[in-house]
Amino acid sequence: MATYYIDFTDGRTENNGLSPDKARSSYTDLALQPGDTVLFRRGSFVRGMLEAKEYICYGAYGEGELPTFCGSVDVSNEWDWMITQEENVWKCSKLLRGDVGNLIFNVNECSATLRWTKEELCRQGDFYSCPLNAEEAEKKNGSRELYLYSVGHPARAYSQIEAAAYDTRCMVKLAAGMTLEDIRVINSGVHGMAGQGNGITVRRCVFENIGGCPWSHSLKIRFGNGLEIWHRGNNILVENCVFKNIYDSCVTHQGPGEETQPTDHFVCRNCTFDTYGMAAFEYRDKLPIRSVFENNRCLNAGCGFAMLGESKPRSSEIWPQPMGHHIFLWRIPAPTEGGDLVISDNMFGAAPEGAAIYSIISPEAEAQITLKNNIYTPNDTLLVHFGGTSYTSLEEYRKQTGKDCDSRYVSASESR
Repeated sequence: MATYYIDFTDGRTENNGLSPDKARSSYTDLALQPGDTVLFRRGSFVRGMLEAKEYICYGAYGEGELPTFCGSVDVSNEWDWMITQEENVWKCSKLLRGDVGNLIFNVNECSATLRWTKEELCRQGDFYSCPLNAEEAEKKNGSRELYLYSVGHPARAYSQIEAAAYDTRCMVKLAAGMTLEDIRVINSGVHGMAGQGNGITVRRCVFENIGGCPWSHSLKIRFGNGLEIWHRGNNILVENCVFKNIYDSCVTHQGPGEETQPTDHFVCRNCTFDTYGMAAFEYRDKLPIRSVFENNRCLNAGCGFAMLGESKPRSSEIWPQPMGHHIFLWRIPAPTEGGDLVISDNMFGAAPEGAAIYSIISPEAEAQITLKNNIYTPNDTLLVHFGGTSYTSLEEYRKQTGKDCDSRYVSASESR
């Protein structure tokens, strides 16, 4: 088993990469073997996905910021924009691949509002992307034109503009036996990390500004998750990670049809989730086995760029039910043989548009869920939806469901 060091700035192609002073400038041409490790120099910034392989560990070395893989296109220069005949509407001079799901201003500001037609552009930061022609319209990642409403030249209104598009569906394609540690993925138009396979570990990673691309133009629904396990994957560990500004769900296991297998041992712990449109933890289709969501900090559900331009409740497949929960359980019509999901020792902060826990699964599946020792922030509108009943009182919820008997409240100021 070998460890390779990658320095995109000062590394050399001819180096063997087996030590920091012999770092390589590229990793994609390495003849990697199962059990090998690839380390990226801290402070690295790469535009494009991390091209990961099965049974390989990817991480960081050195000092400084986490190595960053960025999915957006820089459109910050004055020559990137031209004025149109419509007042304050600017057209990007660069053709972008795929629908644009989000614009990130001034390094890390998600204040742009997606509009579904060019005619709707009316406020600072409104944007719209459309296919170049009918042929491109058939391609999800075909060429797109981008329009932005800005009073004054966009390059002067903002110090930086990044366009997160569909060109890359995810920044890391997850696969069996893969470990990702100390990696930062940002500005993906769809997902941060997504895939399937057994034995996947994601540790001390950062996910920022993920998702927002249209899933259905006709229904006006967008999508994009931080970390998604699709159809199958046992022994999944997500720990000590940070998720910030996620359009849909930060962590999710999903996939319809018979291909989807209940996950055995899906553990999500010690993570911070902050500002997301759908959920910190979304589980659907089939309840897992021996799985845990514990000791996580969940803040600002139903907030951020996912809510910009939206009528309440936010557009979704369950509309007009509320959206923007810390825990969202749905599309599970039956219990799982041996099903066991423990949700414990978490801190649930503000969820102004939804609930700390929103379950619309079968009662038999709900019976396989253990809830204990969680901390809730008071919510006079909706605290928990469980067993077909909505609760605003923690005491009443515990009394009626028998769940979370040792849970307690924390003030809004303490939950920040």
